[in-house]
Amino acid sequence: MAESKVPDFMKDSHAVLSNVVEYEGVCFPAFARPHILKQLKTFEVREDDLILATYPKCGTHWMMEVIFLMQHNGHVDKIPRNVNPALHGGLSFGVPPDMKRSVMESLATQPSPRFYMTHLPSQLLPPQVWTKKPKVVYVTRNPKDACNSMFRFANANPMNKEPIPWEDIYQNFMSKRAVFGNWFDHILGYWEHRNDENVCFVTFEEMKKDIRAVIRRLEKFIGVTVTDDGLERIVEHCSLEGMKKTYAKIEAASPDGVHYTRANGQIPFLQKGVSGGWKALFTDEQRDAVDKMVKERLAGTGLDAIYN
Repeated sequence: MAESKVPDFMKDSHAVLSNVVEYEGVCFPAFARPHILKQLKTFEVREDDLILATYPKCGTHWMMEVIFLMQHNGHVDKIPRNVNPALHGGLSFGVPPDMKRSVMESLATQPSPRFYMTHLPSQLLPPQVWTKKPKVVYVTRNPKDACNSMFRFANANPMNKEPIPWEDIYQNFMSKRAVFGNWFDHILGYWEHRNDENVCFVTFEEMKKDIRAVIRRLEKFIGVTVTDDGLERIVEHCSLEGMKKTYAKIEAASPDGVHYTRANGQIPFLQKGVSGGWKALFTDEQRDAVDKMVKERLAGTGLDAIYN
């Protein structure tokens, strides 16, 4: 994306922290304008929609690629790659550069079945999600790794005039001012729906441990057929190296390909894709603070054992 098409707020190196929009007690990035957020209450959900919900930096694009590959039995070249940001941006986002039109307005014109993603906390999803019951796949990740990934993501903005300090990212992540809400509030909101028939709750860590098992679980949930050969193709193409090759082809195929592979056409979505990378940044005090919060907030869920 040419710099002239980039919204002005993205040229601020601290945009991820300072340029936020507040709506019903939750902070959002500036891509989510107030007039767009209000549309969530009336967005027409369809029963055959498939929604990918995640907290930022918790494996969104990895799971998105897994689902695309599953829908095509692992044939990566058969996946239609629509590089229009109006069709693959977050449900609560406006379409750059003027941010007047919403992703929701573009989705409304698309034929069924639709597949779209969101970082919305559960309480702000369109109300029809809980009445029409489309399939919702929710992915979460160790909060320390999510915070670490956010730090690297925010500092990968080529327009940053100066680095964003780690301490600033950490303090924001732990606060109620984090975009899309606090990680703990976000995960607990979806955890309450984990047994709903239309919700599949997945962790980044189980994807790392046994992606084949996750694919087979999703196969039943989504209602697609994946052959044994297809499973191996999916495993190959959804690996970090496989996705890097795919994203390089997407960028080479069209000038607009960067809309698909990079946030705002600038910041690469793909990073290291590892678990435990937080150890390089967290101080002992910061680690202990997160672990204490995990123990307190996630007590009784079983998630505290995973993330402590």
